[in-house]
Amino acid sequence: MLERSELGQAHADVVRELAEELVRGQVSFMLQPGDYLIVNLRRFPHGRGALHSGQETVPVTDP
Repeated sequence: MLERSELGQAHADVVRELAEELVRGQVSFMLQPGDYLIVNLRRFPHGRGALHSGQETVPVTDP
């Protein structure tokens, strides 16, 4: 994706370094049946925006 972007080389290098740092800092582990995973979404944002008015009109679907 970086190769096709309009970023200059200096910006692309910074983005690449940031991506590498994020990968170095990740943690992986396997959950076992019965385990709970609790995440503080104020500390680890999930990338979604806040809910707005009208959200209650979105139909619920079964998985």
